[in-house]
Amino acid sequence: MDKFDRFQLLHRQFRQHRKPISIARLAALLECSEKTVKRAIENMRDYLDAPIEYVPEAKGWAYVADEQDHYELPGLWLTSAELQSLALLLQLLESFGNGLLNQELVVVEQSITKMLTARGIERSAFDQHIKVLPLSNRYVASHMFAQVCEAVLKRRRLSISYRNYQQQVSRREISPQTLVYYRENWYVDAWCHLRNGLRTFSVARLMELSVLDQSAWAVASEQLNSHFTAGYGIFSGAAKYTAVLRFSAEIAHEIAMQQWHPEQCGNWDASDYLLSLPYSDDRELIQDILRYCPHVRVEQPPELRQAVHKRLQQAIQLYQ
Repeated sequence: MDKFDRFQLLHRQFRQHRKPISIARLAALLECSEKTVKRAIENMRDYLDAPIEYVPEAKGWAYVADEQDHYELPGLWLTSAELQSLALLLQLLESFGNGLLNQELVVVEQSITKMLTARGIERSAFDQHIKVLPLSNRYVASHMFAQVCEAVLKRRRLSISYRNYQQQVSRREISPQTLVYYRENWYVDAWCHLRNGLRTFSVARLMELSVLDQSAWAVASEQLNSHFTAGYGIFSGAAKYTAVLRFSAEIAHEIAMQQWHPEQCGNWDASDYLLSLPYSDDRELIQDILRYCPHVRVEQPPELRQAVHKRLQQAIQLYQ
């Protein structure tokens, strides 16, 4: 632990405790010697103007009562571990979010870089030694993303022009409920006033949008959870079917460690692994099944097995 982290941890202890803390207790909390704690306290008083005083009758150290709730460490509000975690989070946002928040977070990143440098950690080391490889993420215009965020957080309706997967364009008014990052793409769960029901919209497919002054229609959290978590993947709605998939021994143990659905059920049949899960729409489920061919077979329902069989035949025809 470096001296900056000791300053921060001491500061937190003095802020949280109204009564003086013994030097032995502080040494145990900081996992260092009493001599080191005393030196850290002296440095805080001499160089950071920390209002620390020794209380003889309590045989402990504390902030001066009048200053306890007001004093802050100048520029040292995070430990090095917390700074590294925050710097990594910024890198993840930049990689997975297509740089959506770069302009908004530049001041924060500059401050973190300065504090990391003071602790002997170079911000560039994150880019050189930690790799994040997003795949299949779609481009989202930063101004579009910002407006969707505003509508979600301020509970405002959105007027949108939306292009679906079949390239059909429609005008809608929606009441956004939640912003979702799923499989490296952004989606907004919303109440669609055109369809009079809950729908999920890909933010990348928004062609035009504007935030309205009208308040968003609120949907109960229980209704949201039951609608958006019952189906499989991004496709929502009440689960109508149960898929039973048989995975052969080659990948059975790998599949047994994965979660495909919160309500899945898995069991072993000799060396095969049987995975059962609910779904409402088979499109995303079929894609996941095809990823593991030829080591997976659909046991139930027959409709899903036929759909996978048809997709495989279509693929074979491309290579004949």
